[in-house]
Amino acid sequence: MPSLDAFAAVLHAAETGSFSAAANALDITHGAISRRIALVEAWAGFRIFERHGRGVRLTEAGQDIAAQVETLLLQFRDIGLAGPRGADMPIVRTGVINSFARLWMIPNLMRLEGDPKDLHILLDIDSRLMPLATDRIAIRYGAGPWPASRSIPLAREMFRPYASAGLAATLPADLNPKTILSYPLIHDQYDDGWPMWLDLPRLAVRPLDRHLPGYDLTLLAAAEGLGIALVRAPYGDHACRRLGLLPVAERRVVNPKMFHIVVHNGRLSTATQRLADRIEKLFSADASVREATFR
Repeated sequence: MPSLDAFAAVLHAAETGSFSAAANALDITHGAISRRIALVEAWAGFRIFERHGRGVRLTEAGQDIAAQVETLLLQFRDIGLAGPRGADMPIVRTGVINSFARLWMIPNLMRLEGDPKDLHILLDIDSRLMPLATDRIAIRYGAGPWPASRSIPLAREMFRPYASAGLAATLPADLNPKTILSYPLIHDQYDDGWPMWLDLPRLAVRPLDRHLPGYDLTLLAAAEGLGIALVRAPYGDHACRRLGLLPVAERRVVNPKMFHIVVHNGRLSTATQRLADRIEKLFSADASVREATFR
């Protein structure tokens, strides 16, 4: 049976596409990385890598074994994260992007961990797609589904324009897709919300608009009076109340994208399933309150 170091060498070589780069990352020699990978190939009984240009890439069989090895190593790491209290307080590692952590996860963290607390959420904040395992879930935004995983769609969102109280006081009573273009609009990194709300195939770049790399930043910019932002309800409701943003148009448009709880294809731990159920229930409850407000 190859050592964990040998399996780690496979994953580093797969990620970097180079034995030399993998050796540098692990602070070992090129010969050592080659020997470790050779051990895994001998144990598996097939070639894991093939030459590609100046580097290497996984063979089709290598892709399967690398995915299984990655899942197993993640489970070992998660056991270590639990520490001595793991039996009493299970840890669920949760992958989220910065804006979701700030706008929804942190405000709801205590409710998600239970009352009394029966699990601990360890946030893995990264724009990359976090690898999934028994004690890991991710919250991803898009149309779904994602490969090699199961996804649970959360509540449907609605787009509606909001602005600061100061800016809202200077605007007409109810802006529409024609009149709103006279004012600065704030865009997030996806940049597809405004064309949908405006009912346009695309919106040309305009000097008076602002483009920011995160949804939470667009709401902060709107609170500073820098323009009009599209709020995604119910996702952005808490931030709107906290920042004092006000709606400036009645028109609402359904967002074709939505958040999903994403888990791996295998069986989840009890705590991970419990957290997934709580996120789904709480997000749906926020949506129900919002729909009642609309009516």
